[in-house]
Amino acid sequence: MNVGKLRPDPRPIPLAPAGGKALVYLYLAHYCELDPEGRYLTMTQSTMSLYTSAEMADDELLVGIDYVRDPTNQFPGSHLHVAGQRDDLDDIYLGDERKRRKLRDLHLPVGGKRFRPTLEDLLAFTITEEMVEPRDGWRAVIDEHRATWTQVQVKAAARRNPEDAAAALAEAGWTVTPPTDP
Repeated sequence: MNVGKLRPDPRPIPLAPAGGKALVYLYLAHYCELDPEGRYLTMTQSTMSLYTSAEMADDELLVGIDYVRDPTNQFPGSHLHVAGQRDDLDDIYLGDERKRRKLRDLHLPVGGKRFRPTLEDLLAFTITEEMVEPRDGWRAVIDEHRATWTQVQVKAAARRNPEDAAAALAEAGWTVTPPTDP
């Protein structure tokens, strides 16, 4: 798969048991740019979705996790879509003129900018819910990558909130000295 800035690949990745037919398809799209300081790569938008078919039709969505760093609408930047049927949604929906509302239309908030669900979480979901067969050692690999993600996010949170980070370290007994030239 050759994917780049100018050539994103819209095809999903089939998740198939060894030698078997794929029953679940993973779609990924990530958009990044440099942070305001021009030092770190920052996710600006992402989509991670599971479908029951490579065609990825709306009615084939199982679950979708979307992230928009700076949303331009009323929906939470990090949110989850879950497929399903709830006939009573129309009774409680007060929004625009849409006649029918589906469960997948809801934007369930999850985690915000820093501690949102990860690809590792979505892959672990497919394994623990027995949608795919895992390889030996899968849990250790997922745990390692989750730990790396957490470290990156904690460092980013500390860079964006240095006073809070310093206060938390001081509460834990650390001696924290602010920089002389911020």
